[in-house]
Formats: sequence, structure tokens, C-alpha cells
Amino acid sequence: MIIHDRRRNRRLKYKLLNVCEFTSTRKRMSCIYRDPDGRLVLMCKGADNVITDRLSVKSRGSPVFQNTQRCCDRYAQEGLRTLFLAEKYLDERAYAKWNEEQFQASLEVQNREEKVAAVDEKIE
Repeated sequence: MIIHDRRRNRRLKYKLLNVCEFTSTRKRMSCIYRDPDGRLVLMCKGADNVITDRLSVKSRGSPVFQNTQRCCDRYAQEGLRTLFLAEKYLDERAYAKWNEEQFQASLEVQNREEKVAAVDEKIE
């Protein structure tokens, strides 16, 4: 994907590498991509409680998260649903190992969905 940054008049190239599919059991989905600086990034979108459970202690303690959580709590009191979006940078070696595991799980004949979900859980 190429995005044109009009402010700096430059083109930013992103390469989608993997998609961890949404299921009603997982209540989230993730994409792994390479950003214009060559970094591996995982972005995860899902139910607020599911994403919160996967955040680092530092992230959960941040003022941004605390404010966001307060807003989401207010929305929930009104019966509205919310989604959180989180990202993390991945280590090249850890990603390569996970990618191979994910590929092998996707080839499974029996219980493929469960095996893929278990591998996806590792990277998220």
C-alpha cells in the first residue's frame, strides 16, 4: 500500500505481511506489516477488554490509556460498544519463527482454525 503524505510531499510504502483473522471467539483481528522505515509492526483491533488484557503494564498505566478507558466506560454505560486499537513493534527473529509456525498451522488438515488461533495468540 502506498500512501501519499501531502504535508511532506512524499510517498510512504507499507507492505502487508500477515492477517490474523477475526473470530467471535478471539474478539479481535491483527495485521502485521512492514512500515516505510522497515520496521515490523503488529496492529490489533478488538473488544476493549480483549485488547486491554494484552497491553503491557506500562501501557495500561499511561495517562492516554486511563483517559481512553474512562471514555469507553462512559460509552458502555450508555449501551454503546467500543473497539480498541493497539500496536507493537516486532523483533525480526521472533517474527520469522512465528511466521513459520503460522504457515505450518495453516496447512493442518484437522483442527486448523484452533491451531491457527493458538499461533496467532502467541504474536498478539
